[in-house]
Amino acid sequence: METTGLTAREYLRVSVDRSGTERSPEEQHAEHAETAAELGITLGKPYKDIGSASRYAKKARDDFQRLMDDLRNDRFGADLLWLWESSRGSRKTGEWVTLLDLCEEKGVRFYVQTHERILDPRNGNDRRTLLLDAVDSEHESYKISKRVLRGVKTNLNHQDGARGHGICPFGYTRTYERVRDAAGRRVMRPTEQAPDPKEAQAVIELFFRIRAGHSMASIERDFKARGTVGRRGKPMSAQTMRGMARRVAYIGKREHKGEILDAAWPCIADFEGASYNGKPVTVVEFTKVFHEVQKILDDPDRKTNHSGGAKHALSGAMKCDPCGEPETVTYRKAAGTPQPPAYQCHGRGCTRINKEETDRIVLGVIFAYLARPDVYQAITPQDGGQELAAVQAELAVKRADLKETQEIEPETLAEDRRLARREERLEEEVGQLERREAELTPGPSPLAALFDHGPDIEKRWEATPVEVQRQIARLLLTPEILGEVRVKRVADSASDAAVDRLEWVHAD
Repeated sequence: METTGLTAREYLRVSVDRSGTERSPEEQHAEHAETAAELGITLGKPYKDIGSASRYAKKARDDFQRLMDDLRNDRFGADLLWLWESSRGSRKTGEWVTLLDLCEEKGVRFYVQTHERILDPRNGNDRRTLLLDAVDSEHESYKISKRVLRGVKTNLNHQDGARGHGICPFGYTRTYERVRDAAGRRVMRPTEQAPDPKEAQAVIELFFRIRAGHSMASIERDFKARGTVGRRGKPMSAQTMRGMARRVAYIGKREHKGEILDAAWPCIADFEGASYNGKPVTVVEFTKVFHEVQKILDDPDRKTNHSGGAKHALSGAMKCDPCGEPETVTYRKAAGTPQPPAYQCHGRGCTRINKEETDRIVLGVIFAYLARPDVYQAITPQDGGQELAAVQAELAVKRADLKETQEIEPETLAEDRRLARREERLEEEVGQLERREAELTPGPSPLAALFDHGPDIEKRWEATPVEVQRQIARLLLTPEILGEVRVKRVADSASDAAVDRLEWVHAD
């Protein structure tokens, strides 16, 4: 066949090759150029991708897509598409057939280096050769994928049992056995990872306190004062604990390429004696707290750097009736004598009221409210009702169907492709249902996360950090719940007593 004067554009592709045996794009081009020179063919600007061409690939091939677009839109501008081997174009039969059809339609032929000849998709015999290449390539991808997955699962079984992500997380302990590796060397291999009761209690406390609104700095100070230290025998910093609060390992999960997967080790609360503040903590309860903590840490409005320390629970929680500015605590002296602390309008100083009397009245209302077992539902988001139940039922069916599909071992390549399409469809449906479930599922009661109802309210209130007391006060002193507390002028009140000067404004 006369080839002199023909033009060609190469598609150069190589997978990420750790073996060092695959031809790099540069090596492919060098051999292509040598062959082209012998045949009198001119090579134009190549297309080039690094990454797998199989249907198991995660990364898109940008230049392959550009090649397809150029063929569709008559921008290819050459007589031949030059490949090192057919599998470099695609290991997906459907994608390869589309490429063949486009080239046939546009009159573009193939030069496959390993075949050492031009192949014309309009020729029945050549097309059969190219199609058989595609089937063989896809089947080879399937076999490679199965081998790789078996190896990965074997490795992960060892890792999930103990090694996981390298260093054993604080809160866990590991056991090891001495074995021989593939090279015959004696190595230590982890066999089990389980909660260490002493360390695990500190981890549990960390999560419960974050959920309760305690700052990282206050937890750091408290841990240091009690002698709670990390693996190196040094107190844990707030930064270290913030990183710990993000570790999915504590709920028996692992992260792989951004995906959260089940792990073989148990939840950090899965041991006898797991507790917080004297109350037993179950795995289910800790997992719930873990997810609530993630929402707290994800909140963009969360303030993590406080200038100074909070000293007064109600400071800023009440408002001046004339101007609407917050009331804050101030101190005065009269003739050199200190006066009792008072709340004063932070704006123009419109109002001033005795702090002790005001605290007794307002906190009395808050304490009575916190003692009631039914109040938390008043500020709990409404659930999705029947729609949520229907979504959860459908989600359970889809998840079971997806799991069953993933566990089927295909007997033929055609069945493998069919199962892959079904798995992809089910994964998309499960994802949609999970997003809808999240939208319909009520979030945790913000009040329950900060404080429990029950006896000894005043005693427990005093033991609660002031910054948490402030959060509770701001949450409750709203028109929708207890009412917005406004401080009136003495002239607008029945008397100068605090009880007459406080107005509780409720929502209509």
